[in-house]
Amino acid sequence: MIRPSITMAALALAWAGAAAGEGRPATPSGVQVRPFGTLATGQAIEQVTLTNGRGMTLSTIDYGATITGATVADRTGRRANVILDQPDLATYERSKTKHAAVIGRYAGRIANARYTLDGKTVELIPNARGMTIHGGPDGYEKRVWKRRDFADQDSLGSVYTLVSPDGDQRFPGTLTIDVTYRLQRASDEFSIEYAARTDKPTVLNLTNHGYFNLAGAGSGGLQTHRFCIAAQRYAVTDDQRLPSGELAPVAGTPLDLRRPTDITPLLAQPAGTLAPPRGFDHSYVFDHPAGTLARVAVIDETASGRRLEILTTEPSAQFYTGNGFNGTERGSSGRPYRQHDGFAFETQHLPDSPNHPSFPSTALYPGQEFKSVTTFRFSAVAAGAAPGACMPASSQ
Repeated sequence: MIRPSITMAALALAWAGAAAGEGRPATPSGVQVRPFGTLATGQAIEQVTLTNGRGMTLSTIDYGATITGATVADRTGRRANVILDQPDLATYERSKTKHAAVIGRYAGRIANARYTLDGKTVELIPNARGMTIHGGPDGYEKRVWKRRDFADQDSLGSVYTLVSPDGDQRFPGTLTIDVTYRLQRASDEFSIEYAARTDKPTVLNLTNHGYFNLAGAGSGGLQTHRFCIAAQRYAVTDDQRLPSGELAPVAGTPLDLRRPTDITPLLAQPAGTLAPPRGFDHSYVFDHPAGTLARVAVIDETASGRRLEILTTEPSAQFYTGNGFNGTERGSSGRPYRQHDGFAFETQHLPDSPNHPSFPSTALYPGQEFKSVTTFRFSAVAAGAAPGACMPASSQ
């Protein structure tokens, strides 16, 4: 099985609301819908903005089921968007950076653009380097998703649905995916909840490709951030960043972020110290029980006091420090995104898992339901407060 199922009554309510009736229901209170532009195909796209009782907002669009912003308070109560965005729909459509979109059918790399499941080899679409990345061309970030908005006692949000047909990106099986963005009413916290079903054996690895800067999108680099990642192992990769199959200890390496760490000295080191180009682009492996929602990272931004705790049911995450930003893209702030101006923490299964039987399985079979949850919990800490720890001292 792909991943143990988890019971979430609140998510069931969202799915039930999404499936009930035909046509679009009245927009719930706290949910604002507005036009976001028209694709080159002529298809109109809408943006949904959720606003909770504390004033936090979370905005998404139908194109790519993409998050276009999240405003979060600092220690003085001032709110700023902390997710790197694009200024308009045309820019999202042109961009290759996949800003805060849903990635699929398989996030990450698959070596040699093939895998074998139950004795059957599946040939995928290779890129110029002979591998498949993020499912291949025409990824889920370029699709228009169907949407239903909802509100319940504790939360409000949107359920995005995509049907990926048999043979899509050469993967077998018709896959039906629901992605729920859920904003809590009483706390600065949102979750991404994934569910999927297939009619043929296939593999699946979903994530969100969001970039964060807790000082505010477009504010510059990561110098004032402190990172703590609760992982004792990482996936060893070759020069193409393809896993070797070894899950090595982070202890004694620059990847050891089990204590709150200023990573900017590492980012300034020569290319090759971490990854070419210089910076983090590594799969961290967690030890929590499969299917359990566990805290895996704490990130503090010392100037604003914003703190982000990340919880997930996934067994790993790709930590990436915007190594490829080069100033050619600008957000809605008008400021360019330069190298290391944001970070991604893409909770998912490991790259190339279908070719490594020792990795947690990404196989999904008819009659099973894939479920996954990642929660982003924001708060603010006082000036001079110690950065947040993510692991017991005995594990550091």
